[in-house]
Amino acid sequence: MRVKLALIVLLLPFCLVLPKEPVFASSQTAYKDYLFQFDDYRTKLNNFKVSKTEYLKYKTLLSETTALDTVKSMLAQRDQLLRSYLLFLNEKLNENTGLSPSEKNLYQTLIQNEVKFLETHAQLIPSIGSLTDATNVSKQLESHYLVLEVSIRQTIIALGIGDLMKLNAQFTTSFTSLRDLTKTNAGSMTPEKQSTIDRWVLQITNKQNLFQQKVEQINTANAQIKGNSEQEMNMLFVGVQKNLGEAKQYLIEGSSYMQELVNLLRYQH
Repeated sequence: MRVKLALIVLLLPFCLVLPKEPVFASSQTAYKDYLFQFDDYRTKLNNFKVSKTEYLKYKTLLSETTALDTVKSMLAQRDQLLRSYLLFLNEKLNENTGLSPSEKNLYQTLIQNEVKFLETHAQLIPSIGSLTDATNVSKQLESHYLVLEVSIRQTIIALGIGDLMKLNAQFTTSFTSLRDLTKTNAGSMTPEKQSTIDRWVLQITNKQNLFQQKVEQINTANAQIKGNSEQEMNMLFVGVQKNLGEAKQYLIEGSSYMQELVNLLRYQH
């Protein structure tokens, strides 16, 4: 019976992708529950491994019963763990101010569908009467892993996009104010200095244009993260993560240019 930890430990890349954000009470509560469920799962998984080894070694009725009890407990906890992670992502969507309501609804629908699948799957576990039954029930979830992973990865990327859009809104506000300031002071500038200012404004604009192009690429790629295998999907996911970092870097560079322009305007003489 294959037990897959790679799907469960998706929080690490999630933390690496997203810019630092304040932790809200709802997502913090959901995250703590996820950690609790993860610890409980590891305990029950280890218990199952031990009982399975004992059963394969002794083949007694007692060892078989223990193995059956522990595998049912482990399978139920695996569903609960995955469900808790999905609910954590749902709370992060609720709190993300960079995504539109329709965008949130799209990914929350994906999450709700996966939660329903897990809840339906969990209902099969109490009726397991043999280790063969347990294997068959486990395979029903394992055959669904790829779909579940797609939903999780697409949601993680959407959260990253939302955070980038929030940063871009702040960038745009600052840039608009700065351009207004350059226009106000245009009459007091020498032609040489005005030429420099115009060139720098253009370079900042180019950085934001590159950011927007990158975000469009990310949105397109995110919709296509399906893959015929886990390995293929992982490659696509890593590529989109890289693009998220590059998009953020364009805003960082544009912000640095804005600071230089502010300094130039400050010293007009």
